[in-house]
Amino acid sequence: MFFRVVLIFFAAILLQGREALALPFGQFEISIGFSYSTQRYGTDSYSWNRRIGASIGYFPWSVTEIELAFQDVVDRTKISGFQDTTFHDQIYSVNVVQQLVPKEWPVQPYLKLGVGQLNREATGSYAFGSSPPAILDSITIITGAGLRIYITKIFAIRTEATSYIQGGVLDTWDKNLAFNVGLSVVF
Repeated sequence: MFFRVVLIFFAAILLQGREALALPFGQFEISIGFSYSTQRYGTDSYSWNRRIGASIGYFPWSVTEIELAFQDVVDRTKISGFQDTTFHDQIYSVNVVQQLVPKEWPVQPYLKLGVGQLNREATGSYAFGSSPPAILDSITIITGAGLRIYITKIFAIRTEATSYIQGGVLDTWDKNLAFNVGLSVVF
């Protein structure tokens, strides 16, 4: 399914015509990102979240990027007597990243919109013995905003906030909100 979405996406770009493709294009971007957070609620109650991501992007136009991305997320929560769960998410996505300023600027804000596949495995239990669904596979909409700060002509620090809207239900935007910091190489 994921590869079918990628193929349709690139076919749509190519169908825009020769004139659209005659603009300056041809750069690639490889990015890696990471985030980690932890909270303590008491002696035996805590939660933590670890997110690692990687992406490769292609700029068919000077300020528009087509990005293939992967995120690996582990979310662990233990609240003594109420919840003891671990969620492991893997998100594969195809995104359009639109820069808001010209390519030559050293600080480049951008917006992101895409579609992806969320694969979740869950273990653990809630109060009174109920458990989360063991496996969840869902189409997801990706939205985000970020900032690319160039250190040199090809290396940049990349920070972004993304939300994975599970199943396309807009009310879930805040359930999978993440902030990442990483590095990019543009060549």
